[in-house]
Amino acid sequence: MLYPLLTGSTGLNNIVDPVRLKYDADTGVAELAEAVNVDIDNTGRVSRRAGQETVSIGAYHSLFCDKADCFVVEDRAADAAIFKVATDFTLSGVRSGLTKGARVSFCQIGGKTYYANGYQNGVIEAGISSPWPSSTYVGPDTSRSYSPAPVGTHLAFFSGCMWIAKDNVVWVSEPWAFGLFDMARRFFQFGSNVTMIKPVAGGVWVSDEEKTGFVAAGEKFEQAQFVKKLNFPAHEWSENIELVDLSQSVFQVQGLSAVWSCDAGLCIGSPDGQLIVTTEKKLIYPKGAQGATLVDKNKAINTVY
Repeated sequence: MLYPLLTGSTGLNNIVDPVRLKYDADTGVAELAEAVNVDIDNTGRVSRRAGQETVSIGAYHSLFCDKADCFVVEDRAADAAIFKVATDFTLSGVRSGLTKGARVSFCQIGGKTYYANGYQNGVIEAGISSPWPSSTYVGPDTSRSYSPAPVGTHLAFFSGCMWIAKDNVVWVSEPWAFGLFDMARRFFQFGSNVTMIKPVAGGVWVSDEEKTGFVAAGEKFEQAQFVKKLNFPAHEWSENIELVDLSQSVFQVQGLSAVWSCDAGLCIGSPDGQLIVTTEKKLIYPKGAQGATLVDKNKAINTVY
């Protein structure tokens, strides 16, 4: 009698000893100890991953698009520059003179894209870069002191406010005043440098270099507190730009969730503060890595490097 050697796979498993991976001799379906440049669909079919095409040669990084304009950064001989990426992949210059080698964080709000890299910041509108907006306090007399926006390394927008991570602090602007910061009251301080700030409907997922947790939205900012959810940090830059609907997945998480990777595996952060490590039973992730995550319909593509 002939038996199929391999007709399909249930996926990668690098936790179990390879000689003990699950294998069904009748169907030819097996777990894989290693998989290089292949895709596995919902039926278990293994196929070669689609190839790639070079559209421009250069030291590019910080590619970003959130349902509007697309941008990328190129490290050049003496500086770095932001380019706008057209739908035909042609590039048009936006800003030069940035610090070479500094990853850029972007945040799109309407037709404007705010950016910062820890050394410089600004805002792009209609393909033109301008200085980060400054704001003047307007309202009743107050003893509160306001400062312009700090030049941070990670940006996020939540509940009308700009959240800016700089070193081990996340600063939160006044509502709809992205150049107005009360640095005596509106901030969250952590034990190490912040590697991720990712908003969802019910709050903001935050990670420093030691842990990951959730800041639930409150009626007043003063009521918001960071609650630790996992003793692993997020892989920096690994969060998927868009939130994803996982209500029809095996996890059945309602609402739009955040997705990122960490040393424990691929993570789901629900809009109400629930954290699920989806790969903990089958995959060991490299420690201290950086990452990138892309969700295409019901498929998460996570790269760790």
